[in-house]
Amino acid sequence: MKKRILHLFTFFLMTIFMSAQECEYVEYYRIVDSAKKDYSKQDFKEANQKFKLAFSKTDFPLGHDLSYALISAIKSKDDYWAGSIAESLAKGGIPLRYFGKYQKEKWYKKFSSEFENYSTYYKDSLNLVLKDKLLSLLEKDREFNSKYHEWRTRETELTLQELINGANEILEEFKTLTENYGFPNERIMGYNYVRRKNAIEPFPIEALIVHIYQRGVLIFENEIPKIVCEGGLHPQWIETLKKIRGFGDSTGIEQEMKARYAKYRRI
Repeated sequence: MKKRILHLFTFFLMTIFMSAQECEYVEYYRIVDSAKKDYSKQDFKEANQKFKLAFSKTDFPLGHDLSYALISAIKSKDDYWAGSIAESLAKGGIPLRYFGKYQKEKWYKKFSSEFENYSTYYKDSLNLVLKDKLLSLLEKDREFNSKYHEWRTRETELTLQELINGANEILEEFKTLTENYGFPNERIMGYNYVRRKNAIEPFPIEALIVHIYQRGVLIFENEIPKIVCEGGLHPQWIETLKKIRGFGDSTGIEQEMKARYAKYRRI
């Protein structure tokens, strides 16, 4: 019950925020969330209809949502719609390898014969440099966060300056990336295909922002609702990020890392 109230409250906040401007994804997210609930109950026909409605709210549905919608369309025997979804995914950078499990579907032969055109569209229309830079930064953040937790549990040792430098490097790289390209979202760079899983996943940008918040810098604090409206983050992050802080008073990385060092090494 509490989760439902919070969910409704978040969308209420979104409506208030967007009273003076357009928010392309606010309805999209609401309908997609409902479609995924139907999907989890294996009510694929209902999910299929809701995905259609959600995707009519924007000209760029998100990749992870499209992957759910493709299965819902196939389960509903909505062949034409399934082929359209597959085309959208391919234009967003999803390789032919991903679609191998659908070779028996009626739309697959035509789709595969035109795949090179979709791939060319992806390379010509989306920012692959930004995508590569973001993926590299996300991996760097993951490695630093893992190293920090090893330090916290005394599995390894890091100096205070190493903690400060590592956190600063990630922050500055993210700032440079957003200054040069804008906030990274799928509309700009295409979808996140994870080869080892043969799956489509959201870019874990929210994890990067959470870590930066926890390290003492409230980056994009006043821009999160706008980022949500552009499809960069799910609306739940509007309220979630308001609650995330580090051990210090969010006045910067150096102050935060000094607070952590004092807590875990008692300097």
